[in-house]
Amino acid sequence: MPTPAAPPPEAMVEECLHETKLIKFFRKRARIILQDKNGPCSLLAICNCLILRGMGGLDQNRDEFSLNELLNSVANALIDSNSNIENEDAGYEEYHGQETVDPFELLPALATGLYVNIKFHSVKDFVRTPELEIFRRLCIPLYHGCIVNPQDHDTAIAIGSKSYDELADELADELEDDLVAQNMTPEKRNLFQKFVKSKASLTPYGLSCLRRDVGEGELCVLFHNEHFSTMFKYKGQLYLLATDEAFLDRPNHVWEKLEKVKGGNVYVSSNFEECKMDYVGSMNNATLTVSTNDDIDEQLARSLQEEEFNA
Repeated sequence: MPTPAAPPPEAMVEECLHETKLIKFFRKRARIILQDKNGPCSLLAICNCLILRGMGGLDQNRDEFSLNELLNSVANALIDSNSNIENEDAGYEEYHGQETVDPFELLPALATGLYVNIKFHSVKDFVRTPELEIFRRLCIPLYHGCIVNPQDHDTAIAIGSKSYDELADELADELEDDLVAQNMTPEKRNLFQKFVKSKASLTPYGLSCLRRDVGEGELCVLFHNEHFSTMFKYKGQLYLLATDEAFLDRPNHVWEKLEKVKGGNVYVSSNFEECKMDYVGSMNNATLTVSTNDDIDEQLARSLQEEEFNA
């Protein structure tokens, strides 16, 4: 049986502790991992997906975890996934024409940031890079919402099948020397700049595609604005897990409803009820009305016991 990859060298990764927040995910309690200002968002998004699936392998009574503990939890999940996916690899290599990558080699990159390269015609359209192997092995769907509306014919034709990196390179080459024969009109340049400057941001059409293509009840990861977020679809609505440390003392702010392209989205509780603020730190519809972890533990346990008793 393979062993988890060795922790990244201290010179590469500065050890830090990530706080946890206790939430309720339907009839279960779960401690999600919160992100500080410069936290590794891809690692946290994957860990939180596993935790909400009940597969995280992390002590749910802990208030904080180190970076290496989170990496080891992903490593253990990869070990568990091997028996389920090894038989698929031969067919996968034949179909894609490339050899599969040992995902354990990619664990250090989770601590510093995964590289992905999007394409613009489907919410699951990524250039196949080694980093995507982690998502495949863990059966975590990865989406983005930077999609060209096919009715915008000029943009669709200008971009064609190019990836983000190809657009960026072509634009850089053209801007480096306007005399180079790139055949790029001012209109085409503006189209390219619009998408290059807003890498993996949501477009209105992309958001509608996400609503359509993400499965009901699906836990997945969304790549947007150079950030990875845990995403969930419930009753036709998309939600992003609120993992910023600023929400540690706001027990009811659990999910952000993804219904707008730029800001203004509302936050909801574990019961998917909208949080309405009376003043900072207090919600008038709070299911959990206290902010200390011990009190929240007790409140959640009591709530789950009552639900089981009344079931």
